[in-house]
Amino acid sequence: MLKRKNYWLLFAVLLLALTSLSPSMELDTAEGDYPPRQPQRLSEQPDSGDKNNVTSLNIRVSMSSVELKALQRISSNFTLSTGIQVFITNVDNEENAAMLKTELATMESPDIIMTDGRNIADLATRGYLLPVDVYQSVPGSVPLTVLIPQMQWNGYNWGIPLDIDPYVLVYSPQRLAELGFAKLPESLEEWSGLLNQLRGQQEQEEEPGTEKYLLAMDSRNAYGFSALLESMGLSMTGDYTSALDWIQVACSSFYLSSRFNTELWDMLQSGKLALAVLPLSEWQKNGNASLSVKAPAKSGTIYEAMQSRFFALPAGSANPETAVTWLAYITSATAQLEWLENTNRLPALEELYNPAQPEIAGLPFDTNLLIAEEDVTAQPDGLSWDAVSDAVTLLLTGKLDAAGYTAAMGLDSE
Repeated sequence: MLKRKNYWLLFAVLLLALTSLSPSMELDTAEGDYPPRQPQRLSEQPDSGDKNNVTSLNIRVSMSSVELKALQRISSNFTLSTGIQVFITNVDNEENAAMLKTELATMESPDIIMTDGRNIADLATRGYLLPVDVYQSVPGSVPLTVLIPQMQWNGYNWGIPLDIDPYVLVYSPQRLAELGFAKLPESLEEWSGLLNQLRGQQEQEEEPGTEKYLLAMDSRNAYGFSALLESMGLSMTGDYTSALDWIQVACSSFYLSSRFNTELWDMLQSGKLALAVLPLSEWQKNGNASLSVKAPAKSGTIYEAMQSRFFALPAGSANPETAVTWLAYITSATAQLEWLENTNRLPALEELYNPAQPEIAGLPFDTNLLIAEEDVTAQPDGLSWDAVSDAVTLLLTGKLDAAGYTAAMGLDSE
């Protein structure tokens, strides 16, 4: 009998020991401070303990064929030094946007994606991205101050900028002079005067029917629209309702086209087009001595019409640590200078705008506009950049009037 009691005592001790070693099954029901569609908690981030076994990375970008070749050339050096194969898929902007929405929601995405810098915060708050600085502290220079707020949310960095491309106003001084202007308009009143001059000339032409346009811009994103407002001394983050009625009237004299439309350059030189809002990289590729260029932003102000392209880690990235190693290599100062030389896209690193760097010299505006100490948002709070661009497209194409646009952008609630 005593022996049987000893067996029971031994069984109880073993059961107690096993219970203390088993993991806790308690659920954390605290909601925290995150929005409803919150990102994974850092303790839940995928463990990339297989870092040393990674043999390949999959990356999706959206860029021109020339830019793709430049990126592949830089990336091949990474492969030579690490042995990791990098497969880069290139899609156009519209296709990329559609794929992002589907893949990020299902966590079936590449290791690295490319997107507009103004999309980063929206994707991060929805739980679609991983914070890059959790996996590795990215070495190198600090990004441009104006870009830092785009990459940060909730105390973490959710993207790494590759480059910037400010939008500029391109024009023929001769054509402006024909319209009675010695310089570019700098206010809503001056833009109205230029439009009136253009339409007055058209009415007096002996051979009507030859359409002439005031301004060309890409209607598929909001950068051209932002540059137009900047040239009026207005801002998309402020009150620009005074310009909406004029824009609605002027739209019939706008030439809406792709940013890569090479016909614009012939139109500018022939006088068929007075001005065009284009990325700086396009001006550096196609501009000539008969045309002039000017930044829409004025000295001492923020350059809002500045596109930035970022790399980011999708929440479904299988190899985040190795992916961040590739990002650090691609966005290093040396790689950024090579990128500038081959693509005309300006670097995103602050140190490269030091006066001692001759590669950045010769810009058609003061580089101090790019290294302002304030952030660039160019969109109202609570709206994604895609939503802003959609509203601008509808306004420019006449599918939204000024009142409808005001409501869509939430300007009437301010």
